[in-house]
Amino acid sequence: MGTFSLTANNEIGRKAVWRAVALGQLEFPQVSEPYAGAFDDDFWPSRHEEYNRLEWNEMDWRSIREQMDRASDQLEQHPEASPELEFDVPSIRERTFLEMWFGYGDPSVEASADDTHYRVGYGQHRICAYADYPMNARDRDLMRIPASGFLPTGPLSPNTRIPVLTH
Repeated sequence: MGTFSLTANNEIGRKAVWRAVALGQLEFPQVSEPYAGAFDDDFWPSRHEEYNRLEWNEMDWRSIREQMDRASDQLEQHPEASPELEFDVPSIRERTFLEMWFGYGDPSVEASADDTHYRVGYGQHRICAYADYPMNARDRDLMRIPASGFLPTGPLSPNTRIPVLTH
């Protein structure tokens, strides 16, 4: 595939900034039944089917992690509202995943700051897949994510920094 660049989307406004946030600082939405909210039962399965076109189980997660590490390093040094980022990926799958992460076709991975933690607003499934973090069985099944995760190395450390649009 090769090299491409993008400007990370910021649909929130000037107070929002893309920065590197440690996985251990993220708080995921906690509800007893995540599908009982404002979404009907057709929403999430259709959303996951759209994600599945990427063939998550076929993606080069090592490459994605390398590219995200580079972006995190850049954002740790220079947090920005709409940073220009460059990536080098092996296929369109990885490019599409990174585009989704940074707000092309999907809301950006974003979280609101709360003292030392960040409450994730959008991107929970992308974060969980990327970090090999647990997600509920229904979501894993819909997204074709095996219980063992994608990588033999297992889940990323809570100290691993990832790019997040914070506000």
